[in-house]
Amino acid sequence: MAVGMFDGVHIGHQAVIRACRTTARESQGCAAVLTFWPHPSKLLRPDNPTPQILTPAAKRWAMARIGMDYLITLPFDQQFAQIPADGFIPLIKAAVPTLRSLFVGEQFRFGKGRSGDVSALQKMAASAGIHVFSMQQCRYDGESISSTRIRNILGAGKFNDLRILLGHPYTAVGNLVHGRGIGRQIGFPTLNIDWQPDLQPPHGVYAIRLLRDGSQASMEGVANYGLRPTFGANLNPVLEVFLFGDTATIGTFDEGKELAVEMLHFIRPETRFENPEALTRQIALDVEHAKRIIPTL
Repeated sequence: MAVGMFDGVHIGHQAVIRACRTTARESQGCAAVLTFWPHPSKLLRPDNPTPQILTPAAKRWAMARIGMDYLITLPFDQQFAQIPADGFIPLIKAAVPTLRSLFVGEQFRFGKGRSGDVSALQKMAASAGIHVFSMQQCRYDGESISSTRIRNILGAGKFNDLRILLGHPYTAVGNLVHGRGIGRQIGFPTLNIDWQPDLQPPHGVYAIRLLRDGSQASMEGVANYGLRPTFGANLNPVLEVFLFGDTATIGTFDEGKELAVEMLHFIRPETRFENPEALTRQIALDVEHAKRIIPTL
């Protein structure tokens, strides 16, 4: 079992998770990930919590992409935060009696006040018949790959760098909701997806791929994430997706269905246009831009 927050499920996290999966397959066992929600800072630093790169749903999609058998999410609440370091292994062992191995990053900490480190975990786990494997932190371009580094890259809208460090496209996962029908009125019908990330990417237009739950097939298109200022700004950002090809495809999606949007490339910032006609002309240009760039990504 791999254990950690794994926010972003970046290539450093994947080294830990894939090692767990490989060991499980070699021993004909099951591969699981144990993670936590919300981030501990929500409880311990409520005035300044660490914004998360992925929503729980997006983390679940990322783990499924890797091929993990189970994803276990424990609530990080006041009760869990009070568990001492020497209570961590008994807690896990009681929940998973057949557990044989734990996989963690070299900076893993556990127990009340982050009092336990990897060395302590190895000693405690050994007495319970559990092997602990610690993976070194990965580096790219001379710097450690960390969730903090990725948050900064996401905020700057550097999606090429983001894709390299994540090892997969940055993905928004949410449920299809009923929209206002504005896109259809201007010739670009959209899917409206309920997506409320902790850490918002830059508002604007993106080249995207869309995936349905349970399907490996993807569809290409463009998406706008933002406040739709041309039609009266929303209070909260919305994610709208226009798919290339037959516009009738939109009608094959059921409201409430979970969808994943891979945000491949940032095309331009969100802009307020003087009228719908000007917006329509720009969307046509965005579509052509996306059609050229997506095959190269």
